[in-house]
Amino acid sequence: MNAQIYRPSGVGPFPTVILLHGLPGNEQNLDLARAMQRAGWAVITFHYRGSWGSGGRFTLAGSCGDVDALITDVAAPANAAKWHADPKRLVVIGHSYGGYVAACAAARHPELRAVGLIAPWNIAEDVDDLIRLSPAERRAKAPELFDDVDGRLTGADAESLTEEIVAAGRDLDITRFVPALKQRPLLLATATRDSDDDKAIGLSKALGDKTPLLTRRSFETDHPFNDQRLALIAFVLRWLDGLPDAPRSVTAR
Repeated sequence: MNAQIYRPSGVGPFPTVILLHGLPGNEQNLDLARAMQRAGWAVITFHYRGSWGSGGRFTLAGSCGDVDALITDVAAPANAAKWHADPKRLVVIGHSYGGYVAACAAARHPELRAVGLIAPWNIAEDVDDLIRLSPAERRAKAPELFDDVDGRLTGADAESLTEEIVAAGRDLDITRFVPALKQRPLLLATATRDSDDDKAIGLSKALGDKTPLLTRRSFETDHPFNDQRLALIAFVLRWLDGLPDAPRSVTAR
């Protein structure tokens, strides 16, 4: 896996964030990674299998297994010592497609201390629109839906991703992870100028009004939070600061 670790100064072990990018990963939120690093968190970023130099073949369903492998690696004593990471204080945060993957990780790994979802993509919400189209119409629409993936993924392109959603998209419904998401602190950041499948509409309904560990904010911005980066970073840092065993106060940063 093509990965990078951002460590704070000192010897640690540091509470650790696994930061998951979207599809295909042009936006990695590295400004957020550096801010968390300055606040005392180790941050691991990586590219999913079959993307940006990581081995293997990319599929929408496959990235949950990549996070499984990474969490196993972080938990190994030799790796934890080498990376100065604390596997007992592990948080996962994902943006867009990475939000789906982060929610998947929450369901598979009860040891995660907290989960952050930033404009999480609910892949299942795109199924109905796509199945109404003929195969020819889907082929024509695919480059519009995924206009930046071709050439960046191994074994996948705009057309194959579209067909994967049609074939298996209902199994990639983020709302099925709600029981696990409710069990720990949950951050949810959405954007008003985003597409509906990234606004967590179905997820919010499934979470309901009585989710005491949920911290939520809607930003007046677009999907990458282009004109609200500093506000997004501050929101995430305040949330991290409120978690048990946070490294130190970050609210002023």
